[in-house]
Amino acid sequence: MFVEVLRFRVPLTHQIAFLQADAEIWTPILSDCAGFAGKEVWRNAADPEEISLAIHWTSREQWKAIPTTVLAETDQQFQKALGTAYPIQQSLEYKVLEKFSQSP
Repeated sequence: MFVEVLRFRVPLTHQIAFLQADAEIWTPILSDCAGFAGKEVWRNAADPEEISLAIHWTSREQWKAIPTTVLAETDQQFQKALGTAYPIQQSLEYKVLEKFSQSP
């Protein structure tokens, strides 16, 4: 399993709209993609304007097979719904290690 973590800076006054648009636009698109295994939303307790989306994938190959056109079109729809852009501040990729696994 792999986890994609996307960090955003979203003012507190815009977070409800951001999260609703994410749930209505991004989540259904990603849910239809092979390998999608779920999504979590995190707020940094020390910096409440930092929102992280943790997207779980069963395989890196399935995750990376999503056409860039789908990602770009979905992002345009998301930005249009919000009336502004919230650029990704940081993008991280994690591999979930199996219990007692020694492999990289």
